[in-house]
Amino acid sequence: MKGHQARELLKKHKEGTLTSEEQALLETWYLTLAKSRRSAPLAEDELNTALDEIWQALPIGDSKEANDHNGMRKRRRWIMSIAATILIVCALSIYFYNNKAGREQPAISSVDDFLPGDNRAILTLADGEKITLNDAKIGTLAKEGQTAITKTKEGEIVYRSQPGAKAGSTVKEALSYNILSTPKAGQYQVQLPDGTHVWLNALSSIRFPSAFAENERIVKITGEVYFEVAKVNKGTKRIPFKVISGDQTIEVLGTRFNVISYDDEETIETTLLEGSIKINIGRDKGRGILLKPGQQIQVNQGSKNRKSAAVSPYTIRGVDTQSIVSWKDGYFRFDNTGLAELMRQISRWYDIEVVYEAPVKDYEFVGKLERSAKLSKVLKILELGGVQFRVEENKLIVTE
Repeated sequence: MKGHQARELLKKHKEGTLTSEEQALLETWYLTLAKSRRSAPLAEDELNTALDEIWQALPIGDSKEANDHNGMRKRRRWIMSIAATILIVCALSIYFYNNKAGREQPAISSVDDFLPGDNRAILTLADGEKITLNDAKIGTLAKEGQTAITKTKEGEIVYRSQPGAKAGSTVKEALSYNILSTPKAGQYQVQLPDGTHVWLNALSSIRFPSAFAENERIVKITGEVYFEVAKVNKGTKRIPFKVISGDQTIEVLGTRFNVISYDDEETIETTLLEGSIKINIGRDKGRGILLKPGQQIQVNQGSKNRKSAAVSPYTIRGVDTQSIVSWKDGYFRFDNTGLAELMRQISRWYDIEVVYEAPVKDYEFVGKLERSAKLSKVLKILELGGVQFRVEENKLIVTE
């Protein structure tokens, strides 16, 4: 960071007008100064001392957080975690791209640009007919039983019972199932027959009936899907909503949550934003695991990641929920995200194969980037942190 840029951020810090991204940039700058004092890596006690000096140097001595011992300790742990790796703050790039005066852009190899993903999906009806939704016209697309399937002007697919239709299918009626699936570089939204809103990320799918049964609502998903579940009653009893993903079943009454269930990820991640859900894993259908808003459960995908019987099949942690669901609002959000995980996101969204020529380094990324950005901009941001690429046809090759 250049001197005038640092002074500008320090001035904004004193005025209390820094954004969270700018705050991260300022702290990262201090960390970089500390790490550059020596050519050899700092020992843990030396790093502790350096971080103490950095913290005292920051002009926040009269801030509430600085005087809050717990808040200071929490932030210091965060700084320690990112200082242990090569840190790159994506917000740094966004900040400088939006403030062009007086700066130089890093040089990268010229590549054929790749456009970001957009709204595209395939709807497979019960009779096997496939509808390419991005090409379909606005209006009624099909009818199944007493349900009309409509594409709105916003591009969402909506399932609505026609006038005079009974609410829910009877036990004797056979359910007819539809599948909505997105390819790489695709995303889509659907409103299910019960009014539940669903967002699908790239390379994802949801299987659901065109009309739910009277006593339960069950869907099956792959990939990454966000739910806002409608509350539906039968008399005074709430009709449960269940989501099957991999080896787990999520039981819901009415809530907002996100599920990541890709085959190439080591875990299935379920994050609760609002309400309450219960997770049942594998054949263990006992009392289940209850999540609270702000919690995420990571379930190992089968036994392939289970090193021993003593290893727990799941972990629960608190997370920044807005970071988890930012994809549906048009952003990549990185919160100490490793390079391999970040590359998998890029591969899905830009429909490009990622290949590694060298071992994956222990990078961590923090920040936010619009999903509407072209691939070239994303690569420029990553190259600021020392990651090197080249593009050959439809392959993104990580060279360093």
